Amino acid sequence: NHAGELAFKEALKLLEAANKFNPNNADLNWMIAFSKFHINSGSDESLKYFEKAYQLDPKVYAELPYYAGWAYHLLAKWDDAIKYYNLYLVWLKTQSKVPAYKTEDVTKKIEECKAGKALMEKPQRVFVENLGKEVNSTFPDYSAFITADESMLFFTSRRDNSTGKKMDPGSGGFFEDLYVSAKSKGVWGAAQNLGEPINTDGHDATAGLSNDGNTLYIYENNKGDGGDLYQSILKGTAWQKPEHMNKNINTRYHESTISESYDGKLIYFVSDKENGTGDRDIYSCTKDAKGNWSNTTNMGPVLNTRYAEEGVFMHPDGVTMYFSSQGHGTMGGYDIFKSTLVDGKWTEPVNLGWPINGPDDDVFFVTSPDGKRGYFSSATDGGHGEKDIYMMSIPDAKEKPLVLFKG
Repeated sequence: NHAGELAFKEALKLLEAANKFNPNNADLNWMIAFSKFHINSGSDESLKYFEKAYQLDPKVYAELPYYAGWAYHLLAKWDDAIKYYNLYLVWLKTQSKVPAYKTEDVTKKIEECKAGKALMEKPQRVFVENLGKEVNSTFPDYSAFITADESMLFFTSRRDNSTGKKMDPGSGGFFEDLYVSAKSKGVWGAAQNLGEPINTDGHDATAGLSNDGNTLYIYENNKGDGGDLYQSILKGTAWQKPEHMNKNINTRYHESTISESYDGKLIYFVSDKENGTGDRDIYSCTKDAKGNWSNTTNMGPVLNTRYAEEGVFMHPDGVTMYFSSQGHGTMGGYDIFKSTLVDGKWTEPVNLGWPINGPDDDVFFVTSPDGKRGYFSSATDGGHGEKDIYMMSIPDAKEKPLVLFKG
């Protein structure tokens, strides 16, 4: 968290000063490496210190090969990552009492590196552009959703003009709020805070959007309920007060993202409630004759794994689902996958590949109705802030035969 990062930065000042006097101390190099990795795991600054610490004393710290492997992993340096992960795995096997999850974790990371290496050898042809300073800020901007005509973009941001302008003591950043940007003549306009009643003094985040842009799904975690889903209806130009979705969707556990079918009669959402397939699962819910959500169903082991799923998005074609998963053979963290409904059954999810996915978390990916463009958030260097929203053009994507009527 923010407080921990500040502590590492303060420690690093002293460690680097000591390193000027004695650059050949294994403990010192290890502590500098670990601090730099904790502060910015996506930077290569920690690597030379990991390497030197290990060269000076391979036994300086038992976990060093694990973190060195992870540092290389996050930089897509697959072979170096596998080398260090294997060194750590060898050490684990010499220990008499090692929790099973540790061995499982490092074994999974090795498999992720192998998958990443294979996917990187067959890169997808895509073009990525930052949506610009009118949408993005110097603060984190993420979890974007678009209307079917791509004229409105709703997203979450933690910027300093949030409702209440309060800081979250847990992370040190401003509380989340929902924002919207409208496109005019191909240009995105300045993002506007949606204000009350959508936003509150606490955390309010985008969780989903109907294709016509008239129903906004919101995530709130302000009442000690683990985090729940709400929906707001647009009447004229005013968003109505968000309504808490019923008990067939919300539980005392954590419900996060939601996606509506093209006809509004079916929704898909993510929850970590008990008796699921794994950590977090995708569920479906149908609308009954009275317009209430009922008949909650786990989407099953083809889509859900024993790891976490997140960021579900049902395409307007009614048969294509995009979602993020820590299972299904990722190249690290969450990767974005696609599954298609064929004869009533979901196909085995396919990894969207490199560079759409990378070794870190890739979540919250939505596409245009024709399938030619995707919108996502990334912490890529060169953006306006910590995280920015990008548009990805996929020229080789097979265009979906959909027609849009509006008026």
